[in-house]
Amino acid sequence: MSDDPRSLPPAVRAFDKTAPRFDERFGAWASVAAQRDAVRRYLTRIFPAGSRLLELGAGTGDDAVHLLERGYLVTATDGSPTMVALATAKLRAAGFAAASVEQLVLEDAPAFERKRGDRSPFDGAYSNFASLNCIPDVGVLGPSLARLIRPGGACAFVVFGPCSAGEIVVELVRRRPRAALRRFRRGPAPAKLGGEHFEVWYPSPREIARALAPWFRLRAARGIGILVPPSAAEPWISRFPRVVSAMAAADAVLSAPLALLGDHVLIHLERTSQPAPPL
Repeated sequence: MSDDPRSLPPAVRAFDKTAPRFDERFGAWASVAAQRDAVRRYLTRIFPAGSRLLELGAGTGDDAVHLLERGYLVTATDGSPTMVALATAKLRAAGFAAASVEQLVLEDAPAFERKRGDRSPFDGAYSNFASLNCIPDVGVLGPSLARLIRPGGACAFVVFGPCSAGEIVVELVRRRPRAALRRFRRGPAPAKLGGEHFEVWYPSPREIARALAPWFRLRAARGIGILVPPSAAEPWISRFPRVVSAMAAADAVLSAPLALLGDHVLIHLERTSQPAPPL
């Protein structure tokens, strides 16, 4: 891992460039807040109070603060050194100066393990808003997560859904048919953020579970943002907060039966008893 952005993967460089404006751009959007709230409700259901949790792709630290305020012990990580700095400042401002914020590039998780040493494993791990979609092979995380998470621990990974009904509608209204259908690509889809070009993949929950086997098994998949629209509908949809609230209430009912139609899908995995490979 390196503080030099030039040595980072393209997606990490993109978010590193965007980091100083990240909260300003996404923080006030109603659709993002509604989806984030749905994720947080699920996290507090599957992780017992007081759990020691590892966050992957923490961004500026909003979810870490939320869980720390509720008694969880969170180690927040992100590949972007600027995101790490911003998250550290946010946690300190919220009164959690002792909480750990560290750099972890997903493609090089063993480097984080070596730095961490022989500390006790985490009770669980989570990742919000599609960090795992920015690596070509989620399976590279399997051995590291197997060593970092105790047997019986839970993981909750929020990834892009393979067929977002909301994105299809929004992008067709915007007359961008290629964007409307990009999640159906079998290979990577091009993306651009902060002037940086990178690639995004759209594996299904079962594909991700297979990639992380035999150390993890799929427990459940829940749709996040089935009726609540994607951020592509912003800032227009934020003008109608009552509509977004009604959509969010409906999503709570639809999240299980229509999981794969969500803008995002929360994948709930359980760490099996399969021994972890040596580092």
